[in-house]
Parts: sequence; structure tokens; C-alpha cells
Amino acid sequence: MSRFIRASRGTAALALLPAEAAAHAFGVRYDLPLPLALWLAAAGLTVALSFLVFALALRRRAEGLSYPRLNLLRLPGVRVSAHPFALELLRVLSVGVFVVLIAAGLFGTEDPFRNLAPAFVWIGWWIGFTYLSAGAGDLWALVSPWKALSLWTEALARKIRPAVRFGLQRRLPAGVGAWPAALLLLAFGWIEIVWAGNAVPANIAWLALCYSLLTWIAMFVFGREAWLRSGEVFAVYFGLLARLAPSEIRARNAAACAVCSARSCRAAPGDCVNCYECYARAAPADREWNLRPPAAGLLDSRPLSSSAAFFVMVMLATVTFDGVRETPLWAGLLARVSQPGEPVSDLLWSASATAGLLLGPCVFALIILGAGGLMVWLTRTDARPASAGELVRLFVPTLLPIAFAYHVAHYLSYLLVAGQLVIPLASDPLGLGWDLFGTAHYRIAVGIVGARFAWYTSVVVIVLGHVLAMYLAHRLALERFSGRRTARRSQYPLAALMVAYTMVSVWILAQPIVETGPGVVR
Repeated sequence: MSRFIRASRGTAALALLPAEAAAHAFGVRYDLPLPLALWLAAAGLTVALSFLVFALALRRRAEGLSYPRLNLLRLPGVRVSAHPFALELLRVLSVGVFVVLIAAGLFGTEDPFRNLAPAFVWIGWWIGFTYLSAGAGDLWALVSPWKALSLWTEALARKIRPAVRFGLQRRLPAGVGAWPAALLLLAFGWIEIVWAGNAVPANIAWLALCYSLLTWIAMFVFGREAWLRSGEVFAVYFGLLARLAPSEIRARNAAACAVCSARSCRAAPGDCVNCYECYARAAPADREWNLRPPAAGLLDSRPLSSSAAFFVMVMLATVTFDGVRETPLWAGLLARVSQPGEPVSDLLWSASATAGLLLGPCVFALIILGAGGLMVWLTRTDARPASAGELVRLFVPTLLPIAFAYHVAHYLSYLLVAGQLVIPLASDPLGLGWDLFGTAHYRIAVGIVGARFAWYTSVVVIVLGHVLAMYLAHRLALERFSGRRTARRSQYPLAALMVAYTMVSVWILAQPIVETGPGVVR
């Protein structure tokens, strides 16, 4: 977790509402009705029972992995909101916010609690847009300031010199995949979790400018859409989370897909889902903006690429390690390797956190590959034998509900409490004493989130995320394997992994608030 987020829960709350602030920004003591061990057992048992229910109840469907859809563009009011002019307004707003954040970082106060950049980037955008992507769809593909500025620059260049091709249009090798985005996600995770200067407004501004330069150069060289799929880490991150959303865009135009730079964008014959490149090329009559069942976007029988699968593992490992790092177990390990009687040095803390962050995805990959190997052994008699790599790439997207659930459990209370900092800072983004919107004196409502809400939300969300992942994995197994019994056997390793991960996740979330003694939580 960003140090700014940790500090903003306490320091900002103490500064603005000293009478109501307390540890973890909850302000009241909360005692669990049962010991933590029983909560862990109940969470694991719930996920295990869901496996039994799905194994007994689910059958192969005649329509395969298709799902019901409602095209919202058939509604007149929705068609107006989807007009290109409305989209351009959203992009203008996005770029305007981006410029304000850069200006706040470069020219505003360096106090993180009086400057808009840290609160907006780490809480309002990084946490808030994660929830928005999973809840509403791939909105980042519409409002990304890097994409918007690239589009405007290309449009201007074509007006000035219509006959000259914009950009170098070098083709990325097929093997590159999403590896650049995976490496950039690890770098972003290091900035968020390890780097002590991540809340300094000037640092945020310079990092944003450097990343912008990298992104625009890569778009110019390799093409905008190609780099958005391979190297623009936030486009890949929010795009994967958008598979959880109950909405999608769909282009029903094979001709548009034939020239798509993705070269394999269609999820079904004649259909292209959440590919804005094909959607822009398709005729209005071939465009759909659909409501669909939540997480239906993960029901895809095509395995991910190895790089995209690793990206998902990085997503899981980063947020899990962030939680592990706050447990007494991690503190105890650091205390053992430090000098006796001396506090843990900053160097040791940073080095250990860096090592944990880099090793986390490798550990996840080994565990999931091990589960894939067991799946191969259990399904060795199937008419269509599979390799461990294929099964891992097929089933790893079903872990996305778990990644999102852990993100919600880990960050929701921070968003609801510390996220309120954006309200007063929006009126005074540079910390110069302005009151542009009349909200500069807004007082944060610390009591909006209590310990009871945080705990029960964490447990429920974690369990539901694992149950949803179990359901999706069963559906894919029934589609992949020739027999229902084989499909069920294939899920034994994944079910065991999800039960164990459920219990570990709940344990991690409880550690910062659990005291010695049964069932006592602050």
C-alpha cells in the first residue's frame, strides 16, 4: 500500500477531525463474535462447498460459453450519451485533470496533504478507477489522456500533411505480447509499495511526464493500438479488470477485425469484444454496447498468452504481498535478520520489500504451474489431452475475481475515508489557499467506515470472489474437456488452491487489526 494511503488514514484524519480519529481510522473498538480461526475455517469451507455445488449442478451448455446480452445503443437516450461529441468531452476533461495534476506536482506545495496530486493519483485514480473498471467496463480505453493526446496529435498531423503516414508503424514481434506491461506493473508496484518518495508531488509529476514520454514514443514507433495492448500498463490492467464488468462493447464486422493490429481480436466468429480499434472501424449498425452477466467477459475458451497470464499473476502477487508486508509475521522476520535490539533499518526494509515484490509473481507462477501439472495428470485420459502451460493460460483469467476481491477488501475503507481528501483539494489543487469550488474547508467524515463494516466487507468480498472464480473455472472446464467427469477432476487442484488462498487472504487482512486473544479486533 502506498505510504501516502497509510499516512492519510491517520495523519489527515487527525489533522482534520482529531476528536474522531483512531487507529485504522475506525475510531471504535470492535470484538469479533467468534475467534479468527473459526472465521478462517468458515471462509475456506464456504469455497469448498461451492466447488461441490458447481461440480454437481453445472452441465455442458448447448450454446457453449455464450451469454445473454442487451444492446443499450437501441435506447435513444443511450445513443446520445455514446455520441462522439460526448466522448470528446470526456477526453477533454481527462486531459484537463492530467494537466492540473502535473501543474500541482511541479508548481504546488510539497506538502502531500495540501497538494491534489498524491490524493488523486494514489486514492481517487488508482483505487477508484480499479473499481470503476470492474463495475462499469473498460472506461480507461475511452478517457486515457495518453491515448487522447495521441489521437489529437495524429488528427492534427493528418490535416497538415494528409499524404504523409503518421508514425513509423514498426510491427511489434508477436512474442513481445504483454511482457512490457508486466514489467511496468512490477515497476509501478515498487513505486507504490517500496519507494519512500512516492507521495512527494514533484516526484509524481516527473514520473508521469517520463511515463508519458515513453508511452508517446512507443505509440509513434509501434502504433497506438499495438502499444496500448502490449506496453501501456494501465490499459492492460484496467482492460483485464473490465472483463469482470456487466457491460461490453462489441463490433460485429469481420472486415474491421481482418485489419486489426491485434490479429486475433475476435472472441467468437464475427464478433469482436472490447476492442476499440475494431469498434471505431465498424459501421454504426455493426456496433453494440451491451449489458451482460457480471464476469461473462472471462468466459473465453481461448487461452491467454504467456505474457498476459504472467500479468495476472503480477496483479495477484503485488496486492497479496502488500498485505503480507503489514503482518506481524513479516515484521518478525525482519527483526530476526536485523541487529539485536535495533530497529529495522530503512535499507533492510526497502531491500526486503523489493525482494518480496519481485519474488511474489515467481512464487505464484510456480504454484499455479504446479496446479496445472496436477490438472494434466488428472485429465490424462481425456480425448483432448492438454499441457500444463495451456491449462494455466486457460484458467488463470478465472483468478481475476480473486485479484479484484482482494483489492476491494484491502483498499475500500481507504477509498471511503482518505478518498475524501480529494474534495477539499479539488478547490485548492496547488495548496496555495484557493477555494475554486467552495469545498476547500470540507471536513472529512472519518466515521463513515467502521471496523465492523471493514471486517465483514473484507470477508464477504474475499469469499464471493473465490466462489465466482470457482464457477468460471467449472464453466471453462466443461467446455475444454470432453467428459463431465474429467472436467470435474480437472478442478480438484484449482479448488484446493482457492480454498487455501481464501483462508490465507482472510488471515492477512485480519493481521493489522487482530490482537492477542480470541476474537479481539480493533
